[in-house]
Amino acid sequence: MVCGRPEIDVDLLQSTAEYERGCTSSDPHVLWLWELLRQDFSSEDRKAFVRFAWGRSRLPLTRAAFTQPLKLQGFSRSSGSGGSVDNYLPVSHTCFFSVEIPRYSSKEILKQKLLYAVHNCTAIDGDDTGAGMRAAALGIEM
Repeated sequence: MVCGRPEIDVDLLQSTAEYERGCTSSDPHVLWLWELLRQDFSSEDRKAFVRFAWGRSRLPLTRAAFTQPLKLQGFSRSSGSGGSVDNYLPVSHTCFFSVEIPRYSSKEILKQKLLYAVHNCTAIDGDDTGAGMRAAALGIEM
């Protein structure tokens, strides 16, 4: 009760979701996200998604206990700024419980990119490292 549920309740998570910056609940890539979380992702994958998005691996027990909603946002780069959006990984902002998800061309690409991101892009404040500062100087977000 103190730490939240060990299993991620996707219905509870979805009930808190807000859609921003050109992202809507009916966008194909958003529908794919919810399908993947419910049907294709393991329990560990779902926990990794919450950790990627919020910096924690458990959800509160009820919707009312959420301190902020999950924000799903349109991806801030266009395909003209570096090729196809299929080349980019999702971007999270853990302080704001938000995720920018590119409008991938298929559900399989979303699955591949999201699984890679949630299991390999887990450092918070990676922009304060030498690599992060070099990337920022090049205009790359880590």
